[in-house]
Amino acid sequence: MDKKVFNLFFISLVFLFLVSAVSAEDAQDGNMTVLSSGGNHIITSDLSNEDIQSQFDNANDGDTFEFTDNEYQDISLVVDKKLNIVSKKDSVVYASDEVSDKARDMGIDKTFGFYFTSNAEGSVLSGIIIIASNCDNGIIVDNSKDIKIINNKVTGGQNGVLIRNSDKVTLCENHISNAKQNGVQLQNVKNSLIEKNDISYNKKSGIETSNIEYCKILNNTIHHNDLNGISTFNKSSNTLIYGNNVYENTNGIYINSTSTNDAVKSNSMTHNRKDPKSSMGGFETGNGLLFGAGFKSSGDTILQVEYNYLAHNEFYQAKNYWENPNFELGQNWYNSNDPSNTFVCPRLLASLMTLDTFSVSNTLTLQLRDSSGRAVNEFATFQTNVEVDGNVYTATFVNGRATVAELDPNVDHNVRVQIADQYYNYDVREASGETGDAKDSKTSTSDSNTGSSGTSSSGTSEVQGNSNSQGASNGGDSSGSHIKNSDKSGNYGTNSSDIPSQDTSDNGNDALSNGDLNAGNSGSGDAMDEGKAYEIVPPVTASKELTNTSGLVVISILSIMGMLIYGYWRKDEFEG
Repeated sequence: MDKKVFNLFFISLVFLFLVSAVSAEDAQDGNMTVLSSGGNHIITSDLSNEDIQSQFDNANDGDTFEFTDNEYQDISLVVDKKLNIVSKKDSVVYASDEVSDKARDMGIDKTFGFYFTSNAEGSVLSGIIIIASNCDNGIIVDNSKDIKIINNKVTGGQNGVLIRNSDKVTLCENHISNAKQNGVQLQNVKNSLIEKNDISYNKKSGIETSNIEYCKILNNTIHHNDLNGISTFNKSSNTLIYGNNVYENTNGIYINSTSTNDAVKSNSMTHNRKDPKSSMGGFETGNGLLFGAGFKSSGDTILQVEYNYLAHNEFYQAKNYWENPNFELGQNWYNSNDPSNTFVCPRLLASLMTLDTFSVSNTLTLQLRDSSGRAVNEFATFQTNVEVDGNVYTATFVNGRATVAELDPNVDHNVRVQIADQYYNYDVREASGETGDAKDSKTSTSDSNTGSSGTSSSGTSEVQGNSNSQGASNGGDSSGSHIKNSDKSGNYGTNSSDIPSQDTSDNGNDALSNGDLNAGNSGSGDAMDEGKAYEIVPPVTASKELTNTSGLVVISILSIMGMLIYGYWRKDEFEG
C-alpha cells in the first residue's frame, strides 16, 4: 500500500509540473501587460474614494487593483507605493474637484484623478478612462521613477497629464484631450518616453516641455490644439522628437529652448493654421516649424532638423524668430517646387530634396533623394497622388519610398505626379535600374484636377510628391522641390504664402516667444475633405495568427492522468 501511495504521489507531482509549464507558457505568449507579482483586489463602484484609498494604503508593494464596474464618482487617489491599477473594461473614473483628505495630509493642494508619489516607483496605470473636467490634472507624476501610464483616456483638467521632477516615465498609447491648458506637460523630466499617444483639442499645446533631458517623443498624433502641437521651453538636451504626425494646430512644433544634442526628425507637420487672435501674434502662427526668441543652439551639439515633411501650413513651412541668427536646417521636404516660393523664412537655410521615379521588377516606385542624390531611407510617412495611364493612385511613402503600380515594360506609360496644384509628367522610359538611379527624365506641368492653369517647365526630376499625411487635402495635394542651399551660397527661401498683410497682430513680441510657459488660448480648425481613388501601399508581411491551444493541452493532460490513476487503482483486479 505504501508503494501505491508513493507512486500516486509521484504521478501527481508530474501532473502539477506539466500544468505549471503550460501556465508559464501562456503568461509569456500574447500581448499581455506583465504586472508585478502580488495580491489582487477588486474595486467596485459602491466603494467610496476613502475606502479605495484605505485599500491602497494597506496594500503590499506589487499588489494589483482592478476596477471592474462602469463608472466611479468623486475619485482622487494617491498612489504612495508600487501598485498596478488596471481595468479590463475601460472603467470611467470621474475625478473629484475637491482636495482629498490623503492629499491634504501630504501637503498636496491640487485636485486630480491619480497622483503618483516618490514611493510609487514601478507602478502601472492602464485601461482607465479619467474624466477630469473640474479638477487641476487628470494624472500627476511627481518626483517619481519608473511609472508606466499605458492605454488610458484622459479628458479635461488644467493639464491632462502632468509629469514633473521625475525619471523613466512611460506615457504610451493614451488618448489625451480637452485640457484647459496642455494635454501633456513635462517639467524637469529625464529618461522618459512619450510614445504613440493621440493628443488633441487642448486649449494650449498638445505637449509642452520645460527642462527635459534624454527624453523621447515618438510617433504621437497631435492635432487640433489651440496653440502648438509640441512646445519646448527653457532647456532641452539629448531629446529626440521623431515620427510625430502634427497637424491642425496653431503651429506644428515650437522650439523656444536652449537645445543641446536634440533632434527633430521624420515628423509630419501639416495644415497648421494662422490665428490673428492668438497671444503669440498672428505672424507667429500658422507655421509647421517655428523657432522662438528663446531658441539657442550651436557648435558640435547643435539641434538637428532633418527628414521632416512640412506642407500646407498657412504661413511658413518653417520660420525663425526675426531677431535670431540664421539657422541651417538639414534635409527636409517643403510644399513647393518653385525655388522662389519655398515657404521657408529668410532666417533659415534649407536644402533641396528631390523625388524621382524608377521601375524595379516592373513596379513603378517613387524615391526621395537628398541634395547629394543619395536615396533617403529614413523619412516621415506621408502620401501623394500619382496618375498612371489615367488611373489615380494614392502612394504612401514609408522611409522615403513608395510603391505605386505594376507596369508593362513593353508599353509606354503616361505617369504624372501631383505637386501642389499641378501634375508633373514623368518619362518613366528613361528611368533605370534596381538601384533606382534616375536619368534626366524630363518633366512638364499640366493643369491640375482643381482647375488651376499650369506653367510649363523642364529639367531633371527634382520634384516632390506630398499630401496631408491623413490623406485629407483636395485629393492629396502634392508638393515639390525646394531651393538648394546646401552649397551655403546665401540663397534663402522667400517669404511665405497666405496674405500676411491682412494680419495685424504683433510680429514675435508675444508671451510665448519670451518664454511664458502658459501663454495662449485660441483657435479651431476643420479637417479637409478626404479625396483619393486607390490606396496603394508598400506590402507588409503579416504574421501568422496563433491559436491558443493551452486549454486543449490541459484537458489532454487531465484525461491522461485520470486514465493512469484509474488503471493503477484497478491493477490488482486485472492481475487477479
